[in-house]
Amino acid sequence: MKANTSPFLSNLLCTVARLLLCFWVGGAFLFVLTSVAEQRHPAFNSLIRDQLATIRFPIYYQFCWLTMGVALAATIAAFLTDTNPRRKQFTISATLTAISLLIAAADYTLVYLPLQKLITPPGQTRSEQFTQLHNRSRYTNQTHLGIALISAIVLCTPIRKENKPNENNATNNHS
Repeated sequence: MKANTSPFLSNLLCTVARLLLCFWVGGAFLFVLTSVAEQRHPAFNSLIRDQLATIRFPIYYQFCWLTMGVALAATIAAFLTDTNPRRKQFTISATLTAISLLIAAADYTLVYLPLQKLITPPGQTRSEQFTQLHNRSRYTNQTHLGIALISAIVLCTPIRKENKPNENNATNNHS
């Protein structure tokens, strides 16, 4: 498939993907920092902490899927509209973003939903299963966010343009 050489469209799509990936990673880190502060705050008992988790985390995952999904679509579209120099960068970023999205989806279905059942109704005593799932969620989210961060870095890294030797200089050097 021959790529369209429209630099404006490719640059626009790349910018959208860059912004959304950075937006997600920054937003997720802020979410985690805020969540940890809430969990450690002495004024919040286990009932409130459980309620906060059941309110916040579905929004967290929806925000993840929206920002990362659109970033992935924009990266793929940028790949399809760009010329060769950035296609490898788009391929790597799209692959990493897709992997990160799959990990987030697996975390939601295999870890968060079972965790949510363990804290519904709110205020229950934490079981060993809760601790195991919570730790698994932490590590899974660290992995998912790390991969998303690497994807953003790949996409935001400038590509060096190959310098083609000037035919006039080559001719003049041989004189």
